[in-house]
Amino acid sequence: MSTFSIVLFVHVLSAMALFVAIALEGAILARVRAAQNIEALKLAVRNSGRLGAIYGPAFIGILLGGIYLAAQLHIRAAWVPLALGATLLIAIIGGVMTARKMSRLRKAAEESSAFEPLAAIARGNTLAVSYGFRAGLAVGIVFLMSTTPTLMPSLLALTIASVSGVVLGLRMRRVSGFDGNLRTTESHATARS
Repeated sequence: MSTFSIVLFVHVLSAMALFVAIALEGAILARVRAAQNIEALKLAVRNSGRLGAIYGPAFIGILLGGIYLAAQLHIRAAWVPLALGATLLIAIIGGVMTARKMSRLRKAAEESSAFEPLAAIARGNTLAVSYGFRAGLAVGIVFLMSTTPTLMPSLLALTIASVSGVVLGLRMRRVSGFDGNLRTTESHATARS
């Protein structure tokens, strides 16, 4: 077994871990947006803080592994730095935009018992846009790795993937059951019966 094989394994495993973290974050975000009381919101926001234990090692494995593999294979294609740059962008946006917003929300939920102001923050578009953008970029990176395109198709693929991710992230209102009026789909069904 060579060093190359081990690094390749770690790189692929890290990519799998990234997608696991993205899926878990999506589930947590849906719960945050659908929370109907302060306790449900606190629980969902608290769970978001645990994602760093998956995201951190995943990014390290992807970035270091990707750099090593590209150097060993002497890959000079345009998609390689774009994929690595997009991975860094996912990490930075997740750390700056999402982690800070969730941290503020977690702190506010612990200090306050007023649910409505916190629900308005939780149901805002910032978290959904960040999530969708990062998830879309991750899919775009897998596309680049699979198809190894030249510069312009690589840029186009990342753009389409990230924009599609944002659109899907903004549609999380339907997934979480939130319709924008601080009532859930279940509440609508109850009201109609």
